[in-house]
Amino acid sequence: MSGLLTFPAALILVALLCVAGSLLGRARARRAVNGETRRLHSRPVHHGWHVVLATLIPAFAVMVIWALAQGFVSNLYLGATVGTDLAELRLPEAEQEGLEAEEIEVREAARRELFLGNVRTLAEALHGATASDVISPREIEGWDAGTDDIGALLRDAGQVAPLGVTPGMFEAAKALQGFNRALSIAGPILVALIAIAGFLWSLAAIGTEFRARNVVERWIVGLLIFASTVAILTTLGILAAVTFPSITFFAEYGVIDFLFGLTWAPAGDTVGLPQGPEGEYESLLGFLPLIWGTLYISAVALVVATPLGLLAAVYLSEFASRQVRAWVKPALEVLAGVPTIVYGIFALVTIGPFLQAVVGTTIMPNTVSVMTAGVVMGMMLVPFVSSLSDDVINAVPQAMRDGSLGLGATPSETITKVILPAALPGIVGAIVLAASRAIGETMIVVLAAGALSNVQGLEPNPFGAVVTVTTRIVSVLTGEASGFDSIDVLAVFALAFTLFFITLGLNLLAQRIVRKYREQYE
Repeated sequence: MSGLLTFPAALILVALLCVAGSLLGRARARRAVNGETRRLHSRPVHHGWHVVLATLIPAFAVMVIWALAQGFVSNLYLGATVGTDLAELRLPEAEQEGLEAEEIEVREAARRELFLGNVRTLAEALHGATASDVISPREIEGWDAGTDDIGALLRDAGQVAPLGVTPGMFEAAKALQGFNRALSIAGPILVALIAIAGFLWSLAAIGTEFRARNVVERWIVGLLIFASTVAILTTLGILAAVTFPSITFFAEYGVIDFLFGLTWAPAGDTVGLPQGPEGEYESLLGFLPLIWGTLYISAVALVVATPLGLLAAVYLSEFASRQVRAWVKPALEVLAGVPTIVYGIFALVTIGPFLQAVVGTTIMPNTVSVMTAGVVMGMMLVPFVSSLSDDVINAVPQAMRDGSLGLGATPSETITKVILPAALPGIVGAIVLAASRAIGETMIVVLAAGALSNVQGLEPNPFGAVVTVTTRIVSVLTGEASGFDSIDVLAVFALAFTLFFITLGLNLLAQRIVRKYREQYE
């Protein structure tokens, strides 16, 4: 029975009610005036659309809000049920020696966040095992975290489970799984009830004087407002997801040490790390080597993409015939549709060995390097720069071209002295947007730039390997996190937080430049 109480089933019900409502709404409106539709304030089609929208929009809005809020409510429930007095959350006395009360509080808060994250992972594993019928709920109830290796049992069932599942973690995960199951059932039921209520209310409202046309317009305006609100809330949700862990990280590690540190060496990687006063390994999490690698590769990519893209745009807009443009422009933009993982493989197996063969193994000891990733990323950005530049060049008024040519300038002089200066704000905006795209690129740099887990200093050699911000985030959150302590895991949220604002600033700068250009020439 629970298999029928799902959002897909609720959507099917809503779709059926919409189809029935469209037909019944029109028929009821005609029947209300005995077929004399001129007596109606609104046409029967408006009454039909009113039933459809009254059924669909509230139900869909509730479904979206429920889907967005379900994780938040689940986290609130987990935080409320896991008490602060749980022994597993306290810092061991051996680790408390020499620490101040505030530092102990920060570390225990980090342990709690790590514990809650493991509980969520374990709850997902329990749900996956029972949903796939590999393990029955009765079997899970018979497990004892004190004697059984819960993580190994779930991994044998094909699930991703944390290591070292403790009794407190197991009990919290079972409670969370039950709560999430109740939420997943309550959501579709609520959506179905709201859809049925809207369906019945809208049918009952049909009458001679009912202003269905006006109500339909208000429904559409409300739908547009809802769509805009969801987009804004999504941005705020992304920001919140990286902000709160980043605050915890900065409180323990320090903003200055993070932003201006020249060494990235997590304690999980004990190769070549400095040791603490008592011989223990300490994490050095400086941001500069990572942002240096990111900006270095992005600069190489722009050096490749900007001239190629701009020259291609000039040719297509000023010199190519209509037939040539019809073939070349789509062929060029095919590059924009190639998955970035394909670019990464191309860089790894083709561009890297080629560059190494050209400059030699002394200068380029490995095929992964700044140039390998930058050149391929530049190729990926060529259609991006070309397409945007082509649009802004075509937007330059034809009168400016005609005036330049009429005064005796050659086509080349017209392009360099009239068209490009006029289109410069838009071209600069395209380049800034391309830079933002390059900074946030992940798969190419993961495969082609290097995957070192610790970096010391800034690599000046363009044929040397570097580490980027996105590479570190991917490495930690997809594999290395299991061996890291909490401060190293929280550090990647600080990386994401900082990168978010860097790319946001570039996007805002590009939009400002483009807006000035459009105001000038539209």
